[in-house]
Amino acid sequence: MEIPKADVELARLKAVMPRVVLASGSPNRLELLRSAGIQVTVRPQDIDEDEPSGEPGPAVLSIARKKLEHYIKSNDFEPNSIALCMDTLVYFEGRFLGKPKDAKEAFSEISAFSGRKQEVYSGYCIYHPYKGILEGFDVSYVVFKDLSADDAKAYIDTGEWRGAAGGYRIQKTGYKLIDYIEGSWTNVIGMPVEAITKALET
Repeated sequence: MEIPKADVELARLKAVMPRVVLASGSPNRLELLRSAGIQVTVRPQDIDEDEPSGEPGPAVLSIARKKLEHYIKSNDFEPNSIALCMDTLVYFEGRFLGKPKDAKEAFSEISAFSGRKQEVYSGYCIYHPYKGILEGFDVSYVVFKDLSADDAKAYIDTGEWRGAAGGYRIQKTGYKLIDYIEGSWTNVIGMPVEAITKALET
């Protein structure tokens, strides 16, 4: 698989959101927004995230909603600016996957993905000064190539697994592990650009 291009989608997003307060500390989301030419003010929110449970879509949306509620109540709140909160979870064989605690756990996860499909959910919650609160979630299906132990080890050796849900970063060299994606690839990075744009355009 090659890294898909999202130039058209990002241009549409910039048209409806030229400036945004990103209430998140995610470097991946910040990089994606800036690549679209969007002016970003970063206001990460320190919240206690409960262990996700239940259906993946509502679970990830609940976390994004909690972040936005925290931001609106904070001293950082800018009532005249669009604000964006998100959360992303990997769901694999009936369980949520967080960030691996070490290389051994990351290797185990990557090896388990070999030849299999996983679900990546991103919830978004948007504050708009004129439209109010807009929210939703998106899901993408990521199908991995058949990976050998050497393939998995070579990827772990890159160090990209650190701080990444599921232990890989598709926007780095993690795309080489992937056979194909059903749905939005930006959603796999952690920001469902198409869904957010559609919400802002309505």
